[in-house]
Order: sequence, then C-alpha cells, then structure tokens
Amino acid sequence: MEEPKEKNLATRAFDITLRMLLVFGLIFWCFEIVSPFIMPVLWALIIAVAVNPVQEFFEQKVKLKSALAASIITVLLLSLVLIPAIAFINSAVQVIIEWKTAFEQGSFTPFVVPEFIKQIPIIGNKLNELLSEITNHLDQFINKYQSQVIDFSRGIAGLILGSSFGLLKIIFAIILAGFFLAMGNRNNISAHISNRIIGADGPTYIHLSVQTIRKVVKGILGVAFIQTLLAGIGFYLANIPHAAIWTLICLVLSIVQIGPIPILLGIVIFIFETDTALFAILWTIYFIGVALLDSILKPILLGKGAPVPMLVIFIGVLGGFMLSGFIGLFTGAIILSIGYKLFVFWLESDKHHGPFSSFDN
Repeated sequence: MEEPKEKNLATRAFDITLRMLLVFGLIFWCFEIVSPFIMPVLWALIIAVAVNPVQEFFEQKVKLKSALAASIITVLLLSLVLIPAIAFINSAVQVIIEWKTAFEQGSFTPFVVPEFIKQIPIIGNKLNELLSEITNHLDQFINKYQSQVIDFSRGIAGLILGSSFGLLKIIFAIILAGFFLAMGNRNNISAHISNRIIGADGPTYIHLSVQTIRKVVKGILGVAFIQTLLAGIGFYLANIPHAAIWTLICLVLSIVQIGPIPILLGIVIFIFETDTALFAILWTIYFIGVALLDSILKPILLGKGAPVPMLVIFIGVLGGFMLSGFIGLFTGAIILSIGYKLFVFWLESDKHHGPFSSFDN
C-alpha cells in the first residue's frame, strides 16, 4: 500500500515542478519580449509624474480637457528636447566640416594654445608643450599616439551613436508620457500593484516616490536646466564659437553637481583675449550671476532640505550614464533617489506597522 502512495507523491511533485518551470519560462519569455521597452516606459512614467502638476494647472485654472492639456505639454517637452538637440547637431556638423576642409587644405590646427596655460603652477609648462605639439605637429602627434587616437575616436563615435539612439528613446518616452497624462489615473493601477507587493503601506510608498521624483526634477534637473539655458543664451549673444556644444557640456556638469563654472571660466578668458575690456567685464558679471544661480534656486525649489544627499545624486548620475548613456544623466539620479528615500523610510518605519507587515497575518 505504501508504494502507490509514494508514486502518487512523486507524480504530484513532478507535476508541480513542471508547472512552475512552465510558469517561470512564460514569465521569462514575456520579460524578454518587453525588455526593450522597459526603460522608455520607466522614463515616460517619471516624466508623467514630474509634469502632472502642470497638467492639473491647465485643467483647473485654464479649464482645458485632459487630452488637450496632455497634448500641449507633450509638444512643449518635445520642443525643449528637439530644439537644443538640433542646435547641437548643427554645431557639431559645422565643426567636422571646418576641420575636414582645413585638413584637406593643410591648414588644420585644432586650437590656439592660450598664453595663460604657461602660468598654471606645476603643470603649466608640460601642458603647454603637449598642446603646442598637438597644434603645430598634428601629423607627428597622431603617428606617435596612433593607438590612443584610434581608441579615443572610437569612443567618441560610440558616444555619438549612443546619444542618437538615446534621443530617439527620449522622444518615444515623451510621447508615451503624453498618453499616460491623457489617460489619467482612471483605474489607480499603481495603488493596486503597490498593495499587492508591499501591503497596506503601498500608498505611502507611492506617495513618497512621487514626491521624490518631483523634488529631484525641480531642485536638481530644473536648476541645471535653467542655469544651462541662461549660460547658453549668454554664449550665443557673446558670439562664442560653437555655443551649442559648450551649452551641452554645461548641462552635463550642472547635472553631476560640478556646475558650469569650469566652462564659464574658460569663456570669460576667451572673451578677455578676443574682445574689448568693457565687453569682457560685462559678460563676466553676467556669467558670475549664472554660476551663483544654483545657490539661489535650489533652496527655493527644493523647499526645506535636499531630497537626498548630493553624493547619492552624483553616484546616480554617473551610474546612470554608464548604464544608459546620456539619458542616464537624468534617470539615474531620479531612480537612485527614489531607492534611497524608500530604503530610509523602510529603516525608520515602525516594525509592527511597517512595510510588508500585512504578510505576517
């Protein structure tokens, strides 16, 4: 009598194992199918959460319908992305064409070494010699460091290609965010999912995530965008060559919390060397104001205290860039900030009424 019972248990164990394998296989297969869309959808959700207060303003104050308000926001966001991107691409293409023409004519010089380079303590003379060698003996320099130049060129080409794909993903994410805004929160899907995974504290975690996204977008990315916009306007009005490229570099430095000061300092030196003293002094005052702008705007936009430590923002930006390219500069800081805030909230929550407490019953 024992043998049939053992066979029955073995059969049931085999059936359960087979079903679990089929279920996990199906889940894995579905994940593989949707995995290319996970990051754009995540970006779209972040964008939708960040600009939802703007949509509410259009609906409540301007009395626009939800779909129309979402369409206006989508167009504005696409303009904010496409106009600077087109300006940057146009400037980069001009640089490449100028270099190609000069190289074919035998008059190519990457740059003119500024006089102040020699005056830099310790490294000034060495740096001046290296830059002079590149400028005056470019062919010899390329032959001497051929492998390094090739690796550097490949890296630049890969970065440009990755940024192009990133731009397409950003456009897709903005359009998708517009659909999310138009749909609204009709079925409150996020609340249902959070309740199933976390339990009764799910809505609290959703609220904390939303507040973190909005604070980081306003206090970190918003300040970086405003500061970069004003710097870029100054570059164009001061007739700085290839202003779009310097503006993009300022944006990157502002996001990683270094700030645009290194670029602004170089621009000021360039203006002093190429224009009148009065013109240079006026633009110096303007760029000093731009450099100090973040210390004024951050307390206003962040409110009381920063959402997360600056170290978390810095690591999130760098890690996001290494993981997702240029777009990771934006999403990395937001995602890591959300994770940090949720982790801190979890540590500080009461163990009897904290997250996952509903699983104990």
